Amino acid sequence: MKKYYPFLAVLCLVLLYLGSIWLRPPFHPGETREFEIAREIASGNDWIPRLNGFSCHETPLLGALINGLFMKWFGETPGAARLPGALVTLASAGLLYCLCRRSGEERVGRIAAVIFLLSGLVFLGGTWGTSGALFSFSFLLTMTMFFFACREKLLLRRFALLAFAGIGMGMAILAGGFPGVVLPLAALVLFLLWQNEWKRIFSLPWIPLVWAFVIAGPTGGAVSLRNSGALLEFLMIHSPVANASFWLALPIVIAGMLPWILFLPGVIAGYRGRCGEAFRMPLLRFAVCMGGAGLVLLSFSVTGWGTASMLLPCFPAFAILLAWGLVRYAQSGKLYRETDRVLRMILFGGIPALAVLFAIQVINRWLPGRVPAELLLYRSGENFYFPVFAALVFLIWVGMALGAKEAGAKFACFCVAVGFVFFAFPALLPPHLIVDRTPVDFIVRESRRTLTPETLVLADESMTSAVAWALRRADIGIYGNPGELAAGMEPQGPGRVYSPDRVAGIIENGTQPVLIVTDSEKLVREMPATSGKSYRRRGGLFIVHYQKPGEPNL
Repeated sequence: MKKYYPFLAVLCLVLLYLGSIWLRPPFHPGETREFEIAREIASGNDWIPRLNGFSCHETPLLGALINGLFMKWFGETPGAARLPGALVTLASAGLLYCLCRRSGEERVGRIAAVIFLLSGLVFLGGTWGTSGALFSFSFLLTMTMFFFACREKLLLRRFALLAFAGIGMGMAILAGGFPGVVLPLAALVLFLLWQNEWKRIFSLPWIPLVWAFVIAGPTGGAVSLRNSGALLEFLMIHSPVANASFWLALPIVIAGMLPWILFLPGVIAGYRGRCGEAFRMPLLRFAVCMGGAGLVLLSFSVTGWGTASMLLPCFPAFAILLAWGLVRYAQSGKLYRETDRVLRMILFGGIPALAVLFAIQVINRWLPGRVPAELLLYRSGENFYFPVFAALVFLIWVGMALGAKEAGAKFACFCVAVGFVFFAFPALLPPHLIVDRTPVDFIVRESRRTLTPETLVLADESMTSAVAWALRRADIGIYGNPGELAAGMEPQGPGRVYSPDRVAGIIENGTQPVLIVTDSEKLVREMPATSGKSYRRRGGLFIVHYQKPGEPNL
């Protein structure tokens, strides 16, 4: 029976990723933007990314095309746009396993693949529908083929591996811009210098660079022909920005590696006394160079938690380093003191916290108003029983991991606990916390009452992607003063920008009904007050409708 355990584990991880992508509503603005770009590619005859009819060359082309292709195959649903990210994340775990196995560390490869897939930021990136997972896969493919080529003795096989590295580099350019070239070359140079093979710096990169040009060159040329300034804009997707900081990227990586970063004491114990052995291994040297170069170079593009997916290429390397330490720690026979201490902390800290949460919510349920609103995680009417049940299941599996005597059993039980929380995550979030982040259902429900083919639909610049995706329209007008909009918006579509004065004239003349979606209460107060005006609100989102004279007020 034990021989089937690896296949069962792989099946569970595949089901976790492929099952999670259908559960969550689209989050605004990142997901709705990617979904709408893919929808416009799928529904049109043009491969140039467009958002609400406007060209957006800064969007990674490869991700948009693949998402659009999957939408054409599986329908215009969030799950169809998230499916490519889930598949390439699973493929990245497979590459990670192959990289370690080729180095003689098969067990490290298994653990590293699981750590990678069950890391917080990797799971979000792989089920989010954005292009970060594709860029991470392309980078890992390039680096894996580079590593295999460095160790290959036969000239023909080395040439083939370098050609595959070039294909991966071309994909990375199309998925992430100029860093798709800089990042793998920087990591390779560092690795060869550390290996004292600096002469190979002048021979190894040329074949991949040629193949990268073959893959990305025609696309870049076509984009440049369509728009003379688009190529530079496309290549500099992750260009350094003024407010980026390494010290902002570091906490994102630490938080993104949860829950595995909690086991750092066990990892350190695994390296203790073995650092010389560890960092003489080409695999770990390669992981350090790959993760270090990625963290340093990509940190210049990170401006906040919203851009955290840019750091995904670092995570395969960090997973290898953590896995090697945990495997050596398990082989040391130290009775797992460090890992048991972490599990005990989670268990005996989680039980009282869960009891307090349950007590507060029950008191508020039966004695409304007795509990201060600041202490309520779930408001009146919101279901808190399933989150409590999910937390209880998580703690039971953590307790089973703590009681297990074998390292493999401990690891498996903890993985089940983490995987269950990841799968149940959409149902655990309090609805009032995400109401402003998932506006699509509200827009669809409320707009259906008043929307007609002749309705003029307008939205704030920040809301256009959500409105276009919700209504499946690429003709949403931009509501606001032209001078206050993002650079380039007015030249791209001067007739699509509607100032408040222009809208007031349309309403006063009664030529057509108007529907405005905005997240600014100030703008709602400043809109004309007429007998035909109605509005609905959810959280910070407003839908304002002006009907034509004689229309029934819905």
